[in-house]
Amino acid sequence: MSRRRRRPRRPNRKVSLLVTLAAVAGVAIGFAFGNLGREAKLPGEAIRTDDATGHWTRHAEPTADVNAEILTNTRIRLVMQALPTYALLNAGELPATLDALVSDGLLGKDAVRDGWDRPLIYTLDAEEGVFAVRSLGPDGVPSEDDIPREE
Repeated sequence: MSRRRRRPRRPNRKVSLLVTLAAVAGVAIGFAFGNLGREAKLPGEAIRTDDATGHWTRHAEPTADVNAEILTNTRIRLVMQALPTYALLNAGELPATLDALVSDGLLGKDAVRDGWDRPLIYTLDAEEGVFAVRSLGPDGVPSEDDIPREE
């Protein structure tokens, strides 16, 4: 007597389809409503985590002037780093203007402008070998809100 081999049972296609749809729906709901339970971000606020505790804390979003000042400080640092490189490439001579850094390809044309889209001020005392790079700040006139960097 030969025994018939039993064919392995196929999984029920309807059940498989239902499980797959439930998994996809769960993932979609997780993405769509992933912020449930968290505080909503109000206009003008930035919500960040506190490094020490990991708790969510509210901070004011930086204003346009703060962002412009950060950008200005970053660009001044870039210029300050490019000036010694220029001197190395040009027999120890510092440039007469910041445009020389752009024309030599050391900086892009936007890097020599401050966060308020005004040119950075570069002064050079060739005899002393001292230079300064600064911005006139948000008001665009020499005053106490200028952002200086000297070396």
